[in-house]
Amino acid sequence: MIAKMWVKAETQAVCQLCSHFCHLSTENPMGKCHVRYFKDGEIYSLVDTHLAAVNIDPIEKKTFYHFKPRAKALSFGTVGCNFSCAWCQNHSLVTAAHADRLLVSDFEKLKPLFGHVYNPEELIQVACQKNIEALAYTYNEPTVFLEQGLRLAELALQHGKANLFVSNGYFSKQTFSVLKDYIHAFNIDIKAFSGKTYSEYCKATLRPVLDSCVRVKEAGLHLEVTTLIIPDLNDSTEELTQLANFIAEKLGKETVWHISAFHPDYEMRNKRATPLETLEKAFAIGKEAGLDYIYYGNVGKENDTICPHCQTVLIKRNGYLVDVLDGFSGKCPHCDYEIKGIWK
Repeated sequence: MIAKMWVKAETQAVCQLCSHFCHLSTENPMGKCHVRYFKDGEIYSLVDTHLAAVNIDPIEKKTFYHFKPRAKALSFGTVGCNFSCAWCQNHSLVTAAHADRLLVSDFEKLKPLFGHVYNPEELIQVACQKNIEALAYTYNEPTVFLEQGLRLAELALQHGKANLFVSNGYFSKQTFSVLKDYIHAFNIDIKAFSGKTYSEYCKATLRPVLDSCVRVKEAGLHLEVTTLIIPDLNDSTEELTQLANFIAEKLGKETVWHISAFHPDYEMRNKRATPLETLEKAFAIGKEAGLDYIYYGNVGKENDTICPHCQTVLIKRNGYLVDVLDGFSGKCPHCDYEIKGIWK
């Protein structure tokens, strides 16, 4: 279905799945995601057809507010990630791939890694039987299980299901050239607007994430952006202003921005939770930058979709309870203003 996402040299191979472009060899066989492994001139996926988590979720939980409201999403993921975020809220999945991996020399003991074998046809059958409209590649970074994800995505297209990619945005240009033909909507985390923060706390860089966001928009695909706002790390007025301006100027003022509150987790359990006032500051900064749609996450706050032109409430949200205004199907029924999104 897809070409191998790596380039072979004489004694090594370069993985092209993400923007780390790991050089793997016999001496250095494991990728930074800890689920790509070099053996006998080939790169293998250690998660193969295994899933570590499968659930049926409201699409709003993924988080998509302007894509098929009230739809259900069949959500799944494996283990492993190409980031090492100090605040990771799914660290049980991400770090499971790291446990004793480098101490094992027997390749057959490495593969398969964790989880249960899944059959793509069986998962699609579940989605059809339960009238699930979308499949969400989520929990850990879906780029690291691209091959098996795309096998399922292809079946999803055949059965009229939408494909949702919930990502840190570090997928490579080469990977996006494949993804764009299968994925309908992306939610990309912009974790900070500081290269230093990405380097110190995620073991990655900022620019590839921003480039991925631009590529998604330029391809005409649906994009929503999420930022977890962490006190004293990425919550300064200057940084939030730079991020809001990037979204407005490079991605478009109609691009949805989810601003979420941090709760102490993983290696940042000693940090304080994000106060509501900080999210309200970010909201005001986003509005000043011209963003039309900003939503709060992880706090008890109204998240209604409001027409930017006449202020009519079009979608009311109380947690995951969603009420769509009668007559709304993409344009405000009161003033005919187009509300960007995929509504059916």
